[in-house]
Parts: sequence; structure tokens; C-alpha cells
Amino acid sequence: MRLFWKVFAILWLATLLVGGSGFLVSRALQQDWLLLQFHPQLKDFAQQLVNRYEAQGAAGAQDWLENQRQEHRLRAQLYDTEGRSLLPGTLPRRPIFQQAAPSDIESRDIWHGRLFQLDWLTADGDYHLSLFVPRDEMFNWRRTPVALILNVVMAMALLALLSLLLSRYLTNPLRQLGVASQSLAQGRFEAEKLERIGRRRDEIGDLSRHFVRMAQRVQDLLDSQRQLMRDISHELRSPLARLRVGLALGSKQDIAVDDPLWLRLDRECTRLDLLIEDILTLSRQDVQDHPPCRFELDPLVAEVVEDNQFVADTQQLVMEGSTQAKLEGWPDQLRSAVDNLLRNALRFSPPEGVIRISLATHRDQCIISVEDQGPGVDEQWLSRLGEPFLRLPGQAGDSGHGLGLAISRRAIAMHGGSLTFSRSDLGGLKAQIQLPGQL
Repeated sequence: MRLFWKVFAILWLATLLVGGSGFLVSRALQQDWLLLQFHPQLKDFAQQLVNRYEAQGAAGAQDWLENQRQEHRLRAQLYDTEGRSLLPGTLPRRPIFQQAAPSDIESRDIWHGRLFQLDWLTADGDYHLSLFVPRDEMFNWRRTPVALILNVVMAMALLALLSLLLSRYLTNPLRQLGVASQSLAQGRFEAEKLERIGRRRDEIGDLSRHFVRMAQRVQDLLDSQRQLMRDISHELRSPLARLRVGLALGSKQDIAVDDPLWLRLDRECTRLDLLIEDILTLSRQDVQDHPPCRFELDPLVAEVVEDNQFVADTQQLVMEGSTQAKLEGWPDQLRSAVDNLLRNALRFSPPEGVIRISLATHRDQCIISVEDQGPGVDEQWLSRLGEPFLRLPGQAGDSGHGLGLAISRRAIAMHGGSLTFSRSDLGGLKAQIQLPGQL
């Protein structure tokens, strides 16, 4: 159930419970036993009347009844177990109370009220009491401060309990998300602590799942940045050391401009420039500073193949198939990824070798394959291709720094795709790009 409907249902039920409890309490307070228990004059009325009758006789009990009628408008009659009147009493002169002549019937304004029939047992005898309470007097006791405070306290306690449960229900997962965000800020995010919240089917569950994906992405970026900085420091150390040695040698002797030492220093500077350019390209991919746009995939790949055709010496680039797909993303980034794969294939392909670029669709996926006839890569290294600064056994020192495939992998991941490597039917390496297509 969505959080909106949960909050709505809880507030609605709280209102119903408070209103219903108030109604039930008001109805319950009209019960006879509650009225006789809490009314200040009715609580001990029967006991006092019987005690006076037994102590002072019928005259004393009658005087006490007259006093109750004048002060509290309460009327009563006392009977024995046979139903005979023990005293004149103060009940209205109506046939419903006793047989009387029509001329003795009193005003009708006193007929509105409630008649109670009570039995009272003492050590000296058993009595029956008829007690008439006028309507106005019957409701006076409910306006006492105790009853009013009781109703208010009951309503406040019920609302406080429901509010507490609702607050705990809403704030506990948010507090856990806050703790997780603090852990992420310290660089040690633990996704398993949010699994229980992630199973919820409301807005808080959606927030938790989005937060976990975001935090994992941030954690991966932090880890990759740390690893990248360690790799960069290692890669820069070698050319800088060679430059330092070359400069030291050049400062000690008079060297001609065309000396091989200067040419070596120039190559090292070029390598450093290319390395820094690749590092900047790799770092810019983590920041998407412009919105995606819609573009066609087939013309983009054909343009990259045509550009690399001029670079190819004797190798042959063959393009086949089509997707007829339109994608939403960053065409420059995807063009750079395909270009890196083609340049990598050209670098390792033999002279007169064939490089095949295939386009196809499969189950709403656009597939771009780049195959060459080069030496290929051992199976144990295929899954690691695309790691920054990865060096394969036997790889030449001037074959690059391993950032081209890393740039391609990240650019493809920006579009929700994947880059995998395998052995090609042509004998070399096969790089396959899978992208979610929009036909």
C-alpha cells in the first residue's frame, strides 16, 4: 500500500475512533448504573432514605423526601416487599406512579424524566424504592469538571497513541536513511542495513531503493577514483623519471638538436600529454554536464567507420547489418567509445587484416560488434579488459595506457549498455556493445 493511503487510512481511523469513542462514552453515560453511581444526589439516595425510615419512622423519612424534592427536584416512594406504601412519598400524582383522582394530577411539566425501580436490603427488612429524576436534573452531573476532564483525557490519550505509532512508522526508516547517508559520507556505505526498508511498497520503500542505487554508484565512483589516482601516480612516475634523467644528461654536456636524446625526451612528453588527455576524458565522463538528446545509431557508427578508413593502412574495414534504432543519450560519448574500439582493432590487426563491424538487434537490444584478426587475448584476461592502466602479458610498452577501453566502457554504461569481450570467429578479439534500443 502506498504511504499516502496509509497516512490517510490512519488519520481517518483515528477520527472515527475518537468520534466513535466519544459517542459510545456519551451513550454509556446515560446508563442507569452510571447515573446512579456518579450523580452526587443519587449515589446514596436509597441508603439514606431507608436509614431515616428505620431510624426516624415514616414522618422523618417523609420530611427528608420533601427536602430532596424542594432542593434537587427528586421524588421518591418507599414500598415494602408486598408493594404497600410505607409513607406518602413525593411522586407525581399520575396513574403511572399511583392511583389518584384526576383532580390531583399535577402539571405536565414535571412528567419529563426517568423513573428508577430499586431494591434495598438491610438487616431489618427488604424495601422497594421508586425514584423519579426530572430530565434537567438527570443531565446536570455530566457538566461536572470530572466528567469533562475524563472525556478530554480519553480523546487526547487515544490521539497521542495513534500519533506516536504513525510518527514511529514514518520516522524510523527516515532515521535509518540518515544513518546510511552519514556512513556514505565517511566512505563506508553498507547497503544490507537498508534491505528491510527496501522491501516496503510505498514511497519510503521507493526512496530507500533509489538511495541504495545512488549510494552504490557514489561508492563505486569513490573506489574507482581512489584506484585511478593510485594508477595515475604509478603511470606518471616512469616517464617523469626518464625525463628527469634526460634533462640531467643534457645539462652536463653540449648535445646537438638532432641528438636521439632530445627525440626520446620529445616522445616522453608526447606520451605524458596523451596520458593526461585520456585521464581528463575519463574524469569528464563521471560528470554529465549537458542533457541527453535523441540520435540515430546507424549513421553514427557509419561515420566512425568512415573516419577510421582513412587511418587504416592496408587493413580492410567491413560494415554489415543495421539496427534502424534511435537512442536517447550523448552521441559524442558513444562515438568516442566506438572509435576507441576501432582504433584498438586497427592497432593489433595484421597488415591486410579484416576488421568487421556488425550491427544487429535482438530482444529490444542494439548490438554493435567489432572483430579483428589480431593475436586476441587469453580467456583469463577477457573479463578485466577495460580496467584503467591494465597491462597484458607481452604487451608492448608503446601500445597505450589502457585508458581507451576504460573510456569506452564508461561511455557505454552512461547509455545503460554493456561492453563484453570474447574470441572472434576471425581469430582475434571480439568487442560487443549492447544498448537498450528504441525503434
